[in-house]
Amino acid sequence: MEKRTMHELFLIGNRILGTLETYGYKGYFVGGCVRDHHMHRAINDVDITTDALPDDIERIFERTVDVGKEHGTIIVLIDDIPFEVTTFRTESGYSDFRRPDQVSFTNQLNSDLERRDFTMNAMAMDENFEILDPYGGMKDIEERVIRTVGCPEERFNEDALRMLRAARFAAHLEFHVAPETENAMAAHAQNLEFVAVERCVVELDKLYRGAGVKAAKALMVKTRLKAHLAFLENIGDEDFLDTDVRSLENEIALQMWRNPGLEPHLHELKLSNDMKREIKDTTRLIGMLHRPSTIKEVAYGHDMKILKNASEIVELNTFTESKEKKDLLKSAIELKPQLPISDISDINLDGNMLMQLFNARGGRWIRKVFSAVEEKILDGRLENDTKIIMEWVEAHVEYEAGDIEITEE
Repeated sequence: MEKRTMHELFLIGNRILGTLETYGYKGYFVGGCVRDHHMHRAINDVDITTDALPDDIERIFERTVDVGKEHGTIIVLIDDIPFEVTTFRTESGYSDFRRPDQVSFTNQLNSDLERRDFTMNAMAMDENFEILDPYGGMKDIEERVIRTVGCPEERFNEDALRMLRAARFAAHLEFHVAPETENAMAAHAQNLEFVAVERCVVELDKLYRGAGVKAAKALMVKTRLKAHLAFLENIGDEDFLDTDVRSLENEIALQMWRNPGLEPHLHELKLSNDMKREIKDTTRLIGMLHRPSTIKEVAYGHDMKILKNASEIVELNTFTESKEKKDLLKSAIELKPQLPISDISDINLDGNMLMQLFNARGGRWIRKVFSAVEEKILDGRLENDTKIIMEWVEAHVEYEAGDIEITEE
């Protein structure tokens, strides 16, 4: 057998398995960490399954956190690293297509593995780092196939989100979905409507980070998953397949630029205000590129993240692409860090100073002064220094009856 260097998380986690065995219990690494270890992929966290009951886990280990005791899950902290330790369990009755109506603990590892979604995620690894694979996960990994454990209809009726997870794994691993699994996805796609939008967005966000996004999107169209997902259901299949993007935000922004009628549906995704703002700003920038704009206007008017989003979209999509747009965005990205200010709020001046100077109340005139100062700073004709700015204002701003006039230099 090929010799491998054990990941540090497994070596630390193995102390949990050893402690469980000392107390007469069995413990195994389980799920995605075993899959990724077998595939030589990066591992970010390690999960453990055991025949010890939650109360036993809390008794045995000094530092624990109850994160779902009723479902058998306790966090065990070793060297300040959290490990999710879950009692072997079986599940039954999924009336809402999201979570089990009943969870029962068991002392059989295979019964626990049987409830998992896909064969590649239903493998366990013991304290000697030997893989236990009762459902053929290693063979499916070798053949690059995503296959449910047992009957796909049953797995998808248990949790409809698993269908979207299949598409996400297809994107990340660049595997294909087994025919019977794909057929079941198509037959039960409507059950996605029972899944919380937030859970779907998490999976979509991960999907768009994969190398095989185009194939995963084609799978979503073929199985009709897209037709039952918030926002995406309003995009035509051809328009959905036509885009080439590397993030969910860019997909939404590009689709909204192509079809402004989609914007009223954006709220359906229940995204954070920051993400919605990013999407709208990216959409506006793409539109701005189709009108005459200067490099400085583009650089100053947008955050670096927005500039990079638009640059990626223009680079990858032929219907937005032109050498002029690419060059404009490249120049704006290069210029952005060199600008003396990135926003009007960076100006070293405040309205109170202006009101004191002119012995006047606040009003729209203050904004006019700021705009004039902003223009001078960006053009390099005024240093962003409070004293220098106030001297310029005294010399070139005349205030009268709630309004101002800028005199020539």
